[in-house]
This record gives sequence, structure tokens and C-alpha cells, in this order.
Amino acid sequence: MVILFLAPLLIPLSNAQAALFTVSPKVCVISQVQDFCDLDLKFEWQGDVMGDVCIYEQSKKIHCWQQQRAGEFNYKARVQVETIYSLINSESGVLIAKAQVEVQSTHVQKSRRRLRSPWSFF
Repeated sequence: MVILFLAPLLIPLSNAQAALFTVSPKVCVISQVQDFCDLDLKFEWQGDVMGDVCIYEQSKKIHCWQQQRAGEFNYKARVQVETIYSLINSESGVLIAKAQVEVQSTHVQKSRRRLRSPWSFF
């Protein structure tokens, strides 16, 4: 069973600029810790200034735009742990914005920590 949540993220570009960078869904819930989460991610971004930008998954480049002020991109991702996506200016290498996709498990730990020592009389 997989449950998905959507949420936008507003992150400043620099002191003078701002960009809207959204990745949806932001959270994937899996039933077991070892499971992978297969997601259809949708990236949307909009900036104040035209430029060449790329989206990276961790350090892997997944899509670029040239001389654009905004863009959309759909991406099929398979994640098992929290994954960070970055919007980077491809000319200068400057990080414009970032967002993360969280993976949460519904699996509850069955063991509990013992509250007292086994040799205690009380």
C-alpha cells in the first residue's frame, strides 16, 4: 500500500531573487522498510530571471532547460530513502532551490525496550 502527499515549497534564489520550486508528491509511505517506492514525480519551477537550469537527483543530472524562466518536468523515480532534488544554474553551478522526497514506513517495530532490569525486585 502506497500513500502519497503533495506540498509546494517556496525557496529563495538569492538575496534579490525568489523561485517557486515544487516537487510532488513530497512523501511516499511504504509498508516495509526494505521496499522501494515507485513515484511519478512532477517538478515545476518559476524564477524571476531567464537562465539555464538543471534538476539533479542527489548528484545525478535528470533534466535541463536553456534560457527559460519557468519549466515543468515529469520523472519516474524509484526511491528507498529520503532523496534530495536540486535546481542548479548550469552556467555558474549555483544552487537555486532544493526539495526532498521523504520515504516513510508503516511497519511498526515489534520489539520494545525493557523498562527495568530483569533482576529487579520492584
